[in-house]
Amino acid sequence: MGAAVGLTLVAAVLPAQNEAAEREATVLVEAGLAAARDAASIDDLALARERLLEVPRRFPRSQHPRLQLRGRALVEAAALGRRTGAEREAAGELLRVLEREAESEWTPRAHFELGDLLLMRGDWQDAARHLRLAREGALDANGGNGNVAGDALERMTLIHRLILRPLAGQERWLDSRGYLPAQAGIERPRGVAAGADGRLVVTETNRAAILDADGAPASARDLRGVVRPSHAAADSPGVITADGVTGIEDPRTVSFSRVGGGELDRIVAGHRDGFGNWTVLSRRSAEVLRYDPQGRPIETLRVAALTQPVDVAVGRDGAIHVLDAGARSTPPSVLRFAADGRFEEAFRAEWRRPVALDVDAFGNRYVLDAGTLQILVYDAFATPLAALGPVLPGGQELRTPEDVAVDGQARIFVADSRLGQVVVLE
Repeated sequence: MGAAVGLTLVAAVLPAQNEAAEREATVLVEAGLAAARDAASIDDLALARERLLEVPRRFPRSQHPRLQLRGRALVEAAALGRRTGAEREAAGELLRVLEREAESEWTPRAHFELGDLLLMRGDWQDAARHLRLAREGALDANGGNGNVAGDALERMTLIHRLILRPLAGQERWLDSRGYLPAQAGIERPRGVAAGADGRLVVTETNRAAILDADGAPASARDLRGVVRPSHAAADSPGVITADGVTGIEDPRTVSFSRVGGGELDRIVAGHRDGFGNWTVLSRRSAEVLRYDPQGRPIETLRVAALTQPVDVAVGRDGAIHVLDAGARSTPPSVLRFAADGRFEEAFRAEWRRPVALDVDAFGNRYVLDAGTLQILVYDAFATPLAALGPVLPGGQELRTPEDVAVDGQARIFVADSRLGQVVVLE
């Protein structure tokens, strides 16, 4: 009789304990995610990561074997760890989810994060295996995986284009075609930028349009004096105008203050990072200017080799790549600064009139030379990888190329005003 009563009490207590653990873990995860969304610096992300790691510390698997939120907390913490430079710790957390936690809706995301981490470290074979498992798991599951299946496919396409094609003796880009639909209302495209969400921003002098991930027009806006699209690590694409950077979907404009007073003008390029901070180039300055989200100066990056900066691209690692058009006595160059602003390296080539620059997930640099009508591709060590144009694979011929962009699949987009088209190389 007593044993039966004891078992009944245990059976009643355990569900209550599990529910309490679930509630407390939910609070910790939501607090960590909220802190990550509001983060304004790497230090803020590190604090958000610590909040998430409280879940596995407070609720170890030995005591709470069925708590799926522990897996989510580890995956989210690992994603933040990658952004803060704690890649080794992040890899350990992802392996813990895959090897020690029960399979759950967060398993595909763990495979994706680990595959992406391995890919960025050069281990493409193991990366491909994890990305395949991520895609398969995400397609089979219904849950909080976001767009894991699509993101995994994008990375697998990147591997195929930049690694497997050359190994098979093929060129990385095999074809080209027009990408800009007439419905976008852009007749003479002069600027193009690829977003992390797969969307493309195309501009001409007084208009900007957004194409969705399938290339269909999503939205458009007439704006006076458009220079080119600004680049952004997140959503809310914008364009550079006489007043600063103006949103296409959000009509607000960010203006930038000059260190000596007044507002910065003659802006030629701009990039907004994941914290909302800006990296800006202006014809008024032979420097790289950095601003907070409100357009207030943070710092100025100076180097003697910088004479006429015309474009900027920021890699996934936060490295800042600047295209300098040079001067009469100084040849053109591409300069790279670390994410913290330290100058790292510069390289030069026989460019005639370089006008635009982009960088892909591997750190390869894409220089558009309007003087030779070519896109020149270099790896992270400045080794030439490809020279595309004037006649592109597939027969398209460049006429007046003005801007270049590279998306997450390493597809190259070229805005050519004389062609009246954005050409994509695949």
